[in-house]
Amino acid sequence: MEHLYFVCPNTGRDVDTGIETELDTLLRIRTAPIRVTCPVCGEVHEWRVRDAQLTNAVDGELASSE
Repeated sequence: MEHLYFVCPNTGRDVDTGIETELDTLLRIRTAPIRVTCPVCGEVHEWRVRDAQLTNAVDGELASSE
């Protein structure tokens, strides 16, 4: 399973979206928008899945989705 992370545009910090799914699913929905209330700054941000960074739930390693 992969976890989606984005960068908060206000603080530059990583934001864990709480979304966990298989890589194949992420590749199919890579152009889909995701709206998340940022736990870092409190604002609602919208990103595309393709702009996410992924972390593998097993090893915790952060890697770009591109």
